[in-house]
Amino acid sequence: MGIFRAIGLGLGIVILKLLMPSVMSGFEGALSAFFGAVQAIFVQLEYSVPA
Repeated sequence: MGIFRAIGLGLGIVILKLLMPSVMSGFEGALSAFFGAVQAIFVQLEYSVPA
């Protein structure tokens, strides 16, 4: 039953992207900025921790 839920979620995302491209574009931009900030934090921590 889990596979059907995953397929439904994927179809829902595709339908939302087709119906509301500006909303999905903003959401993608926010996620991209968030993960970029997380990556920058991890890189900074990697260089600041002594080996």
